[in-house]
Amino acid sequence: MKATETTILKFIGGLDKAFIIPPFQRNYEWDETQCRELFEDILQSCKSGKPHYLGNLIYYEGENDGASFTEIVLVDGQQRVTTVLILLCAIRDIIKDDDSRRENINRRYLLNDTNGSTEAYRIRLKQTAYDSKSFVSMIDGEMPESSTSKVIQNYWFFRKLIEESEIDPIELYETIPKLEVVEVNLLIGVHLLAADKLDTVQKVFEKINSTGKPLTPADLIRNLLLLTHSATEQEKLYEKYWIEIENTLKSENISRFARDFLIMKIFDDVLERNIYKLFKDYFYEIKAKNEDMLSEMQKYSKFYAWLRFDNCPDSTIKRYIKMLNILKTDDVYPLYLYLLYNMYNVNIAELRQILKLITDFMLRYRIVTPSGGGGALRTVVQELLENIVGGIVNLTHDDIYFELSNSMTLQGRFPDDEEFKQNLMADVNTLYARVLLLKIEESETKNIPVEISEVTVEHLMPQVLSEWWKKHLGGGEEAEKTHREYLNSIGNLTPVSQSYNSSMSNRPWSEKISYLKDVQFMITSELAETYDDWGKEYIEKRNVLMANRAIKAVTGPLPRTRPVRTKKNTDDYSPGIYPLSDTVSPMNGSTPIAVLHGSSRIECSCWRDLLLLISTILINIDEQCFREIVSSNIIHKATSRKNYPEKDPIFTTNPNLLIEPRSIIEDTFYCEGCLSSSRARVYARQLLEVYGCVDDFSIEII
Repeated sequence: MKATETTILKFIGGLDKAFIIPPFQRNYEWDETQCRELFEDILQSCKSGKPHYLGNLIYYEGENDGASFTEIVLVDGQQRVTTVLILLCAIRDIIKDDDSRRENINRRYLLNDTNGSTEAYRIRLKQTAYDSKSFVSMIDGEMPESSTSKVIQNYWFFRKLIEESEIDPIELYETIPKLEVVEVNLLIGVHLLAADKLDTVQKVFEKINSTGKPLTPADLIRNLLLLTHSATEQEKLYEKYWIEIENTLKSENISRFARDFLIMKIFDDVLERNIYKLFKDYFYEIKAKNEDMLSEMQKYSKFYAWLRFDNCPDSTIKRYIKMLNILKTDDVYPLYLYLLYNMYNVNIAELRQILKLITDFMLRYRIVTPSGGGGALRTVVQELLENIVGGIVNLTHDDIYFELSNSMTLQGRFPDDEEFKQNLMADVNTLYARVLLLKIEESETKNIPVEISEVTVEHLMPQVLSEWWKKHLGGGEEAEKTHREYLNSIGNLTPVSQSYNSSMSNRPWSEKISYLKDVQFMITSELAETYDDWGKEYIEKRNVLMANRAIKAVTGPLPRTRPVRTKKNTDDYSPGIYPLSDTVSPMNGSTPIAVLHGSSRIECSCWRDLLLLISTILINIDEQCFREIVSSNIIHKATSRKNYPEKDPIFTTNPNLLIEPRSIIEDTFYCEGCLSSSRARVYARQLLEVYGCVDDFSIEII
């Protein structure tokens, strides 16, 4: 790394330079406020004769250098360099009668002399794809007078500032050399492997922020995946994959997509502040190629868009997604994403069944746990996802139904009929009631489903009591008590279309029911035939009726055959040393740092390394025992996806039988690497039990 004090024009100027703004950088974002500040700094230097420090310009030399040009890839400083070039263009076009200076600006700072042979290097600064067309039109003097491009807008703003300041544009031009910078060449004099050089660039990018806006996880992940030695390769990856992801999801959704994509891979919680760190750890851990990771994310992005925008082409699945979004089930997105990606084009009928089941599970869960219970729900979902990916649970409706019915956490259990009924008769969130009432209607009538966005929930006893209603409900405290206790009970709620006249809500019952009898929903229109009055006793009667109808319409759990974990919360764990015989203590979210065996302490940086380390130790103790474990397949998954008709192995000599093979001892044996903390611990214990030394090993976590 080498830092040199210079001026902005010396940095930009000279011969044979081609500046590249890599595709992982932000688009040009400076606005009038920042341009005005720069202009005023230059005016001050013009008056005082003193230089002005513009900041650091950080770059590295690309590896696509031609015989005549050196590629300079800007890591930090693109906003300032671009703005100075915009100002030079404005000066150039104002002094149109001074041909020598115009030519000087073009030749020294804006254009390269390529003799028509290298069009890619003709414009000295190559902008991002978003700004490229506007920037080239400005350099060529062909820009429009109005545009949404900040490049063009700032060009005209600088022209306005020059004219209003009444400064001689030549004097302004001759002051720009007083803008001092420190140019930092990241890789000069650094003798590193190619991968280490890119890692150096990436670390710098993580720490800088040239526009004052915090870098989002999406910004950092984009840089990580697009950073290569070749600017041409960066452009290819950007246009082929990242642009497609942005177009599919929109920029503001990419950080959340990356988070859910990552949870789907590591089966663990990912906090907002840790998205990039954990993504980078995973990327390096699996030794993925940039293009492979981008390609996979691009494929998943289509299905993620279906979740975010409710635009799945299959109408049945689209309807379930809409319901799930109304039920606020963002925590379950990693599971939905996995299901859509792996089943939509393989077995869509089974996928519809599974999504119906999950919708029913989430509807019951939300009504019984309206305040959230997010931690417990995430644990259930992550364990289910881990067991599906790891081959413990088959990707079928029946297997997933069994797992949801037998969730290990008390807080995340599938609510049974009794607790579902009691909560329905007490207080129901009207958003959740909208989904529930439609499910009852459709299960009983089998009519063509109504678009859920066109449905609202009507309170039969109104939310705001008129004088008639207060008197009708007994007046005073009695009316208030009835209103407080039964307003949001399922017996007091009914579906109506949005065309229903809301002014009828607090009318007397005889007037209100005359409107309700014509509503298209059977469970609403039947009210006119069943209830000639409405008050506490009628709500209580309908409460029981509607709760029982809900139980029939919304799938409940199977009888439980597994005990519930008794630990207070699987999200809680304490750093320390645990015996590997312990597979019960919660460790979700923890990081292992060492395996302890006798007096030995072997570093372990992630749960995926646990089996690898223990296998290596045990093979050195007794290789023949390990060979027998492999040949007998005594430690295996519950599925037969890759090893039919036998069970899929955890240890094998054939890496094709594993999801993420990890090589043990020079590729002689392989172990499964696609494991979360809980599964890694389970298989480690099984292996140690076969060897008869389960009490000799411990794991240290932080």
